[in-house]
Order: sequence, then structure tokens, then C-alpha cells
Amino acid sequence: MIYISEAHAIDVWPIGESAGTLNYKHKNIKDRSKCANKFMKTFDFNIPIFLDNMDEQFETETSAWPFRYFVTKGTKFHFIPNPYDSTYDIIELFDILKSI
Repeated sequence: MIYISEAHAIDVWPIGESAGTLNYKHKNIKDRSKCANKFMKTFDFNIPIFLDNMDEQFETETSAWPFRYFVTKGTKFHFIPNPYDSTYDIIELFDILKSI
């Protein structure tokens, strides 16, 4: 997983705890790392997390915001593009993860 900019930072787009957590906009890579670690602990997430750089290179080059899934393993690559009505059927992602 690649952790990109905070989607619902309370100092940028304050939607309260409806996002499930309260995080601030990442000012540096240490902030981003802290939020990624918080995510891993909160959701018992056991997949390695990589951090997008502070220039948002991955997010910009892949248009990863707001929702995009890129799944890779070895030479296999799967992409789930824009969501339908701003939602995904998460089963599609689970099916891809099981297949690789």
C-alpha cells in the first residue's frame, strides 16, 4: 500500500470523526509516517506500507486520489479505476488479492 496525502485532514477539509480518525495535513515525511503507522495499528493492517514523497509524486502520476486501487505482485498488475458513484465494491479488491 502507498500512503498518500491525508484525504480528510482536519486543518484542510474538516469533516470531523466521520472519516474514522482525526489527522492533520502532513507537513513532512515524519507526519506521513506517523499517520501510516496509526492506520496500521488501528486496522491491524499487515501489508507493507510505503509513503508517497512530499511532492505527491505517486498521487500525481497515478491520479490516486480520491479512490484508486493498484495491486501488484511480481509481474502481475491489477488496476481498479474510478469508483462508481464514489464507492467501490470492496469484494472486487478482495477477489484480486485472492487471485495473486
